[in-house]
Amino acid sequence: MPWTNVQLLANVRDRTGASTYNNATYNSFNQNLVQGQIHSVSVNEVNFPYDIPNVQEGYNTFTLTPGLVAQPTLNITIAPGFYTGVELEQEINAAIIAAGAAAAPPVAPANLPTVNYAPISNRFVWNAPVSNVPNFVWYISSPVTLPFTGVGAVGPGKVGKDLFSIMGFFSAQDGDNFVDSDPIQQYTEFYAAGAAPLTFTQYIDICSPELCQFQYFRDGSTTNLARRSDVICRLYISNNVATQEEEGARPFVINRQFNNARVMRWNSGSSVGSMSIQLYDDCGQPLQFDWEPRPYNITFNVYEQDKDSLTY
Repeated sequence: MPWTNVQLLANVRDRTGASTYNNATYNSFNQNLVQGQIHSVSVNEVNFPYDIPNVQEGYNTFTLTPGLVAQPTLNITIAPGFYTGVELEQEINAAIIAAGAAAAPPVAPANLPTVNYAPISNRFVWNAPVSNVPNFVWYISSPVTLPFTGVGAVGPGKVGKDLFSIMGFFSAQDGDNFVDSDPIQQYTEFYAAGAAPLTFTQYIDICSPELCQFQYFRDGSTTNLARRSDVICRLYISNNVATQEEEGARPFVINRQFNNARVMRWNSGSSVGSMSIQLYDDCGQPLQFDWEPRPYNITFNVYEQDKDSLTY
């Protein structure tokens, strides 16, 4: 069995060429990253500062469409940032009131729906306007999870990511406003079907086509959104120990050592000349950010070819 006697240290700050944070390329000037007869490469450790807000630009809108009376449609935008469940509840309600006041004609706060967050169940619920005026019924929709159909109803959307999915709403749950019956005649509340993730992504897939180029098999995945291969590790946005942290609702640092790391087969006649690292979210899309997060670091173990045996 070969042994590890070399480490390959990757720091996203050292990326070269026209690369970006979530699509970084690495090489060394006039030399290989690792020179020698290499048997295989494995992921040893990842240090990843998680600076990805759970509410981001492009994933921070929803719409309130009037159901009966001639009222303006309200397009709500939440300021990007890190939010706990309670903070997101407060921000959404404040944005709804502000949008109602700015509408023409203005809509009184008592005639607007509100959202509430229950910390114990980690669940959001939409409540009907406190005025109890039947005419003030609102269809609550979001671009991906619960899109407005344009014919007086909200229907199930597609699997993906928007503000509602971060709040725990599912595309398959009933989307006809507050209850499963007629949204015009009967409405009280509209619960999220599940607990709120409150993170922009629940894991990060770290991929490298170069490091996986000599594999005989490709990676499998249960996702039908954007199947990925060349995954060198899946970095979950959680801690290894049972600590009470608001992971994903505040910036924090993930430091993960892999006890059962993936070992990537290498060609013993080749050195590691260059490599690229791509980051993908839990929907299979390139990891999004609005600014440059702190550098992440990956430590690889490099295994020397056993010179007493030329077979794998």
